[in-house]
Amino acid sequence: MSETLQLRLHRAAVSWRTTWWVVTLTASDGCTGLGESSDAGPGARRVWAEVDALLREGATVEETIALLGEGRSDGDPATDADGDDPRRASNPDRATATARARATAPALARATVGGALEQALTDLRARRQGRPLWQVLGAEEARPVHRYANINRALRTRTPDDFARTAAAAEAAGYTAVKCAPFDGLPPALRLREGLARARAVRRALRPSTALMVDAHLLLGLDEVLTAAPALAALDLRWLEDAVALDDAEGLAAVHAAGIAPLAGGEFATGPAQVRAALRSGHLGWLLPDVKHSGGYAAALRLADEARAVGVRVSLHNPSGPVATAAGLHLAAACGPDAETEFAFGEASWRGRSVTPAEPADGAWMTPPQGAGLGIDLDHHWQAHPLPHLDGAA
Repeated sequence: MSETLQLRLHRAAVSWRTTWWVVTLTASDGCTGLGESSDAGPGARRVWAEVDALLREGATVEETIALLGEGRSDGDPATDADGDDPRRASNPDRATATARARATAPALARATVGGALEQALTDLRARRQGRPLWQVLGAEEARPVHRYANINRALRTRTPDDFARTAAAAEAAGYTAVKCAPFDGLPPALRLREGLARARAVRRALRPSTALMVDAHLLLGLDEVLTAAPALAALDLRWLEDAVALDDAEGLAAVHAAGIAPLAGGEFATGPAQVRAALRSGHLGWLLPDVKHSGGYAAALRLADEARAVGVRVSLHNPSGPVATAAGLHLAAACGPDAETEFAFGEASWRGRSVTPAEPADGAWMTPPQGAGLGIDLDHHWQAHPLPHLDGAA
């Protein structure tokens, strides 16, 4: 017999650019699993409406996750506890809602909403078993995980001095690696010159021993990246992220040949086929799966396994809230001894108090929360954001 789960959305307003979104799945015995769907993009509202429709039409949560994942390049359908394809019992009446979801919702929103549901369902099952998530995901221990500071969302203004002060604050808080996105928010005519000025200011503000990563966010053309290669190389970068799309084989080869720094990318990948050519080319140094955007724990692990098989390092993308951060810690422990994660430094002073137990203070290392499942629950700063009839059977 299937069990009815109550689905609720929760939001926390963080800054002018950030809202954290968390989904909870609560069983009849009160056990609750958590998953984060922040940064799903403008299509998220439509996807949640389709989730609502699917569940009201009788779909299980597993079936809903699988339906959201249909159409990805190589994502395996979600499976139920017995390993069966959950779509085998699908009701033909759901076809309309499913078609609408695929036709109207961007792929990022579908993957991220599906990822939140998969996270929450995995957490719920782990709590039921009394096992920590890192163990459920296949890790041998809850090892300390290295995390770097992403300063992008801590910036209120974006002058070179602001970049430098924020980077120095992250270093003073104990981080040994800092990432910035210096080309964001600039008009095209000024982007290269002003962005490099910001990046240089960050490098000067940090000790030589503190690693620096630059995220270009695909804002530069290939010619601009190659023109800037000497200046970027002079920054002694740990990696250069999203300098070129991973499916642009010629561009990736050209930037790699320029010798700027190891290249990184893949935060929106949902399956190994999307990144396999880049990984096997030898031009990519780091793969950056995101537990939200990939579609959940299982999808992120598939991506990490693909990278590790060819010697590409794994760093989990996560400029997100405390739920995704805890998820990333458990996931990193399962992705191998060298996998690390990202932390959104300095965005909200109350961040640590938004979950129970409180998220640990800043620093270069963080251990997965103790206890069953994810090991945390929501506390302050969250507002319920209910949608009608969001009930489903697991």
